[in-house]
Amino acid sequence: MANNDSIHTLASHEVEDFATWKQGFDAAAPHREKHGLKIHGVYQAHDNPNMVTIHGEAPSAEALQQFSSDPEFVETAKNAGVKGHPEFKVLRKHS
Repeated sequence: MANNDSIHTLASHEVEDFATWKQGFDAAAPHREKHGLKIHGVYQAHDNPNMVTIHGEAPSAEALQQFSSDPEFVETAKNAGVKGHPEFKVLRKHS
């Protein structure tokens, strides 16, 4: 799939502790790269610093699905203190 056909994603989830989660997130960069994911920003909710939203880009919806269902991702997220399963929004950029 060509670069201009890539998708953008917003993944939101609550974490036990942002600082601990961020260390795990940073350490998982090679795993994201393996699936072709690029991160454009990490955000904390204004009223809850443990509510995290990540803006990313993936080559396709299929690549995002493969990443999010990869047992390595699931284990990394659990160990980093992610509460529940992240909610992913899949977006196509129009302008």
